[in-house]
Amino acid sequence: MNVKIQFIDNIDEKTIPIIKLTKSKNGKTGTASFLFIEPTLFIDVNFSDRTISHLALILNQKKIITNDIEISFKNGKPFLIKAIFLFKNSKEWFDFLSFMNQYSKETGLSFSETKSSF
Repeated sequence: MNVKIQFIDNIDEKTIPIIKLTKSKNGKTGTASFLFIEPTLFIDVNFSDRTISHLALILNQKKIITNDIEISFKNGKPFLIKAIFLFKNSKEWFDFLSFMNQYSKETGLSFSETKSSF
């Protein structure tokens, strides 16, 4: 697989996230919110021995990284992870879209557009 999502270096996350995208009016900047419900990280890795400080989206050898991570707990156990990427220019946005295009091909993830009510 050329496309990987990793919370810990060299350990691929297998759970397909729910992703919400927003884009600026000029189309050059935006955000991507990733929500992982019961990610495999909590099952496959001894989570208590690890620190999660980032989320990396990897396409070939190129990485897109965010440190904006929140972990939610349920009944005292980690349950979900939310990560937010901020894209400040058209190059960052394009790199993200390139990752998402390949990720969707490899995982079957689909995209549906929601119209704004404004």
